[in-house]
Amino acid sequence: METRIIVAGIIQNDEQILLGKKTKGQPPYPDVWHTIGGGIYEIEKGMQLISSEDYDNLYFHNELKRELLEEANISIKNISCIIPRYRQNPREAVTKNKDGEDTHYIFLEYFCELDSGNPAPGDDIAELLWINRKELENINLTPPSQEMYKELRWLNN
Repeated sequence: METRIIVAGIIQNDEQILLGKKTKGQPPYPDVWHTIGGGIYEIEKGMQLISSEDYDNLYFHNELKRELLEEANISIKNISCIIPRYRQNPREAVTKNKDGEDTHYIFLEYFCELDSGNPAPGDDIAELLWINRKELENINLTPPSQEMYKELRWLNN
């Protein structure tokens, strides 16, 4: 089974956060709102960094910046991993990838702030949405995003 490391940005602008939605029916996690991000290029390097618990490093930060530029046309600043403050280990899940194959995903989520750019859907994102954190209860989120926002206490259990 393939393993992918996903870096995802909790992009904040005051009380608002930016979410993305893939093209209708596009796996993984079709037809729901995502914390925006994507896969890193160097899986071996990423696995070494994860095994040494080095989550807040320049490599992951740069991969997150690249993904958010591709997915949402934005630059970010003030990047900080939610590990270990909100959880001890990376979030993991097995689900179908875009080719319908079971894939092991390792998620690294980062707080970050909008630095520049006008958010616009790119790559495999069809829609973007700025939403107040208090309104997260009212939208359909991916299971990993739901779990993360519950840990952050932005969603009720």
